[in-house]
Amino acid sequence: MSYFFIGITILFAATLIFYIVFFSLVYYWHDKKTTFVVVPLLYTFEFFLTGFLVFSIVLILLEHLPKIINTFS
Repeated sequence: MSYFFIGITILFAATLIFYIVFFSLVYYWHDKKTTFVVVPLLYTFEFFLTGFLVFSIVLILLEHLPKIINTFS
């Protein structure tokens, strides 16, 4: 198995967990004021998006690192 396959699997699992928590919080607080939900979820989404982008960049670099090293040597 390649780094890319393992990384994508972990990324999909993390995405699934994130959205399960996201929708469960929205369902729990659907009768509350939106200010209690919106601010924490926006920070959570920002953290998840940053982690997603960093993880994707690391995965792409790990997948293509041998080709890059062979090109420069």
